[in-house]
Amino acid sequence: MADLMRILSRDAFAEALAEARRRSRALDPSRWPLLRQLEAQLEFIAEKTENGRVPHEDDRLCTTLGPLAARNLEDIDPEYADQLEEIDYTFRRYPQLPSGPPVRRRGVLQVWSGRETYRKLVLDLGVPRTVGSAHADLVVHEDPAGSPHFQIVWDGVSAHVQAEGSHRLSINGQPAWYGEMANRGWMAAVRTTYRFLVEDRTPPPEPITPSAAALDALAQLERRCDTGNLYAIIDAARSDRALQLVEESIDPYASLYDGEQGRAFDDIAPYLVYLQPNSWLLERLVSEGWGDAWGIYVESSAGFDKVRRHFRKFLKVGVEGEAKPMFFRFYDPRVLGTFAEVMSYEQRAEFLEQIQTIRFEDAAGSTCVLMNH
Repeated sequence: MADLMRILSRDAFAEALAEARRRSRALDPSRWPLLRQLEAQLEFIAEKTENGRVPHEDDRLCTTLGPLAARNLEDIDPEYADQLEEIDYTFRRYPQLPSGPPVRRRGVLQVWSGRETYRKLVLDLGVPRTVGSAHADLVVHEDPAGSPHFQIVWDGVSAHVQAEGSHRLSINGQPAWYGEMANRGWMAAVRTTYRFLVEDRTPPPEPITPSAAALDALAQLERRCDTGNLYAIIDAARSDRALQLVEESIDPYASLYDGEQGRAFDDIAPYLVYLQPNSWLLERLVSEGWGDAWGIYVESSAGFDKVRRHFRKFLKVGVEGEAKPMFFRFYDPRVLGTFAEVMSYEQRAEFLEQIQTIRFEDAAGSTCVLMNH
């Protein structure tokens, strides 16, 4: 079942289930054995998901609500049949439903191996996309004689993957021609490994109340984000949550470290992120991380690749009295604040080449601005 889902959260599931139970009772199950069977299964599902409780896998696999509805109700009451089929479908995938009200989130397929690591294919609800070495929406390891490797469609609950042609897949470690992925699932096709993520899927560990300084910074940054020239450099060493937000976004990003050696430091690397105007990522990063030294915000019209190459030059710098270059954590607001006070005119010109402004927080949470004069 790869149609567009209406049940996108546990709250929405509870509402759809309650509506189906009311409808079943109104049809008078005493007159038709099939309705009594449907009502019993709806009651079972309600019991196993009461108050958002996650049912055991054995319980989720024992219902036959969907097949019963498809066989017996499609011609009589197709709307009710569809409702029951969707309840059965989402009950089997209940752990994948987020808590709270339904939100139409996008899916993200991310390249996770090879020279094109970090590339993202954004998946809108219900829109099939193709991936392969040629003639695909996302082309990896481009080959003029290549072809699509697989098709993927995100229905709001699961990402459904179907192999194209003779290409065999591995989905969550299992060989397959067809399969599904939930948030942070993974797959391999030909020479490339991918992972699947759901936009804004993981809530913060506790409710967030942004500080006044964070709200002021956000207002300044949102205006710059609207121009399409805003980037963040996020320090994964400061916060697992910061990297989680970046990963579960539609926004392009890449580590400032290069190659396989750089991949060994994925958990603590600095990441350049292009903040898109139609994304929620900027708001999340500032609301949750401003004042905790998660990173800095850069305004530049140079383009992603040039901005990345520029800042990679400063990962290591020569220090007087030291035989070897030292790591320079310029993307830590505390380090950048100290450097900004002592940098020479020449250092400033070199550091801000192709950069219009850099915004970051000081110790009190106020916004500091480095400008390219």
